[in-house]
Amino acid sequence: MRATVLFAALALFAGCKHRPTEKEQGAAETHYNLGRVAAASGSIQEAVREYQAALELDESFPEAHNGYGILLHISFGRLEEAIQHYKRALEIRPSYSEAKTNLGVVYLDLGKYDEAIKLFDQALNDMLYPEPYIAHGNRGWALFKKGDVSGGIESIHMAITINPKFCLGYRLLGQIHDEQGRTELACDNYGRFREACPDAAQAYYKEGVCLAKLGKLEEARKTLAACQTRSGAPGLKDECKQLLEKMQ
Repeated sequence: MRATVLFAALALFAGCKHRPTEKEQGAAETHYNLGRVAAASGSIQEAVREYQAALELDESFPEAHNGYGILLHISFGRLEEAIQHYKRALEIRPSYSEAKTNLGVVYLDLGKYDEAIKLFDQALNDMLYPEPYIAHGNRGWALFKKGDVSGGIESIHMAITINPKFCLGYRLLGQIHDEQGRTELACDNYGRFREACPDAAQAYYKEGVCLAKLGKLEEARKTLAACQTRSGAPGLKDECKQLLEKMQ
C-alpha cells in the first residue's frame, strides 16, 4: 500500500512542470528585454541567445515565445519552429493578439490564406490590440492572394487610414496595382512607400522600376540612384546599379 502511494506521489511529481521563482521570472524578463534591444539593433544571434535564456528560466513567458518566433520566422525562415512558439504563446495567453497576427503571417507565407485570415480577424476583434493596421494589411494581402482584389485593397486602405506611416501597406498596394496592370496607381503607391519610409532602399527600387515602365526615365534614374546610396544590402544595391546602367 505504502509503495503504491509512493509511486503515485512520484508520478505526480514527475508530471509537474517547474514553476519559476520570482527571481527567475525577473531574470527572464531582463533577458527578454535585452533580446528585444538586440533584435532592434540587428544583433540577431545575441537576440536569439537572450530569448533562449529567458525561456530556459521561464518557459511560460508568452512575450519571449512571440519574440523568438519572430526571429525564427523572419531572420532564419524556420517557419514550423516559429509556428510552435506562437502556438505556445497562445496556449499561455489565448487573448494575445500580437501572437495571433504573427502566426497569421506565417500561414500567409505558407499559402494557408483561410487560416491566416481567421487569425487576423480574431486580432481585429480585440479592441485592446495596439497595432490593428498590421492585421488589416496582412489580411488584405491574404484576400488578394485568394482572388478577392477589391476586398484586399479595401483592407489595406483601412491599414494606412489607421497608420498613414505604415510602409508595408503602400508597398502591398503598389504590388497589387502592378500585378493588375495599373502602373500609374502602382507608381503612386510606391512613391508613398518611399515618402513614408525614406530610408527603405526597396521603396526607391520599386518606384524606379515602376517609373521606367511608364517611360519616365529621368525620374527613374534619380530614384534608382537614391536606391544605390541607401541600400545596405549588396544584392539590392547591385540590382539598382545594373538597372541604372541600362538606362544610361
